[in-house]
Amino acid sequence: MAKQKGFFSLVTGIVLGAAASYLSNEKNREKTKKVILSTATKVKKAEAEYKKNPTAFKKKAIAQAKKKITASTKKPSKKS
Repeated sequence: MAKQKGFFSLVTGIVLGAAASYLSNEKNREKTKKVILSTATKVKKAEAEYKKNPTAFKKKAIAQAKKKITASTKKPSKKS
């Protein structure tokens, strides 16, 4: 158990170090801020849609998930 905790701490430290390095650049902070704001807008929109009709929202989410899964599991065609 102690080894797993140590490994988790190591991975967490690496991720936080990489994030700090990435966010030390002004351009990267602005890009990150835009992505966060865009995601927050999408979440609010999805929340409003869910509150309006939960059943339809769930069906739509399942259909989209199935579509993504199907697209990601298709084998790539050989174009050469």
